[in-house]
Amino acid sequence: MAFERLPWDADTWFTDVHMFHQAGFGSVYLIDDERTAIVETGTSNDVDAILAALQAFDRRPAEVDALLISHVHLDHAGGAGFLLDAMPNATVYVHERGLKHLADPSRLVASAKDALQDMAEQFGTMRPIRSDRLVAVRDGDTLDLGSRVLTFRHSTGHAPHELTIEDGKTRCIYTGDEAGLWFPRDRILMPVTPPPSFDLARNLDSFTKMLAYAPRALLFSHFGPHTEPRQAIEMQMQNYATWAALVRARRKERTEPEIVQELFDRHCRGATFYPERFLRNRIQNSVHGLVAYHQRLEDAAPRG
Repeated sequence: MAFERLPWDADTWFTDVHMFHQAGFGSVYLIDDERTAIVETGTSNDVDAILAALQAFDRRPAEVDALLISHVHLDHAGGAGFLLDAMPNATVYVHERGLKHLADPSRLVASAKDALQDMAEQFGTMRPIRSDRLVAVRDGDTLDLGSRVLTFRHSTGHAPHELTIEDGKTRCIYTGDEAGLWFPRDRILMPVTPPPSFDLARNLDSFTKMLAYAPRALLFSHFGPHTEPRQAIEMQMQNYATWAALVRARRKERTEPEIVQELFDRHCRGATFYPERFLRNRIQNSVHGLVAYHQRLEDAAPRG
């Protein structure tokens, strides 16, 4: 798939890597400024698609200066170590808490395989990255690409190593997974609340900060630009609170598949483009994460 230009910015493009063999789910962004940056690297299975899109864009991999990773989950960071083989001048920018996992991804890959079980193969694997090609990003750090400055924000609700990225020129936000999932073909916004470290309060705080920034658009990693950002953020704030409350109320009286069914009926019954099984798998991961989240809160609560 070739890169497609954002209508309001001549220098920002995105491509669909058909992540998990599904159209309209995995976005990778290209910022073609004085310095060239790629935002998100997909899974290790998506590397060929990214390189092919770059070739169709008439850019050599050696022209890429920066790979920006929202967080170190395999569907966002898995491709990084493999892309660097073809990109000798690129540096990887990652949340300071995620850097160690890119330098030595063995524990992360093992944990992901355990958590993902039968879906693990879809998420691929990771390759270690040398420390001299990694930059640990702190909250508020910036990256000057020429005509724009990107600002990194620690946004640690989805995961403790999550970044969102603000483009000072376009006032767009690269959301990673902090704003959840956007299925544009069916116009579905869905929470994504995976185990083991999802934190509802921090995620809601991230939404509040996104609203305060007043973005021109949200650039979802899953999937693509959303051009009504206030509406999307407010809807997701409601969705996250509702899903968390529902799982809290149901988790001791119903099985996780029963909770998945209820959320699917509420949010996805009208879907015509995205397959039912694909949507159910996304919900299943989030339900599992919310069950773990509530158990963590219960375990931490004072006894008696």
